[in-house]
Amino acid sequence: TSGEACKILPLGDSFTEGVKSSDGAGYRSQLFKLIVAAKQKVTFTGSLTGGPMQVSGQNFPRMHEGHAGWTIDPGLSEFSGYGGISSLVPSPALSGNPHIVLLHIGANELFPTKDGAGMATRLDALVDKIADNVPSALIVVAQITPVGSKNNGHTQAQVDAANAAQMLYNSKIPAIVQAHVAKGQHVIGVDMSKMPLSGLTTASVHPNDQGYAYMAGIWYAALNDLLPK
Repeated sequence: TSGEACKILPLGDSFTEGVKSSDGAGYRSQLFKLIVAAKQKVTFTGSLTGGPMQVSGQNFPRMHEGHAGWTIDPGLSEFSGYGGISSLVPSPALSGNPHIVLLHIGANELFPTKDGAGMATRLDALVDKIADNVPSALIVVAQITPVGSKNNGHTQAQVDAANAAQMLYNSKIPAIVQAHVAKGQHVIGVDMSKMPLSGLTTASVHPNDQGYAYMAGIWYAALNDLLPK
């Protein structure tokens, strides 16, 4: 409705939190800049907060559901103590009743599981879980950003296997999106996989500010026509 802010849930891992960005908000602040410039009204939801207090002269909605190190489902991380975001659905992730969910997840599974097909199956179930709990919301599912050529102390063989898993996972996402659309769910896909490698930090894990701006541009292109003035 006119005058009411659209509630957007940024959902995912460290890329959603904004790790390695200069302001700690990653794509979220960059996306907010584009929204403010277009004089559109949004707020972010989620159980966590992070990022600057102000962006483009406006109070920045700091809420998000980005959990660094987390995977799609629990128990699949390379490191102990990291969960899976599916365990956060419906609560606390959807407690703010978002109108739009921005979902970018999977990077933390690439190295331990090397299982792009299994990741796609888990993503498919996660999208169902979200759609069942907020049936009127639009779920925007991202093909994830590239792994890069070197990665935090992993061997070249491990990086190659992770890249192969990432490509397989991403290749399955358009069909997953179409299957959910066929079920009558509100799901669209966006492609982050063509982000230039110059958009990654030197360890080839997280985006730098340039990479996060690229992500924001992809999200915004998908949302632009849907956001209220």
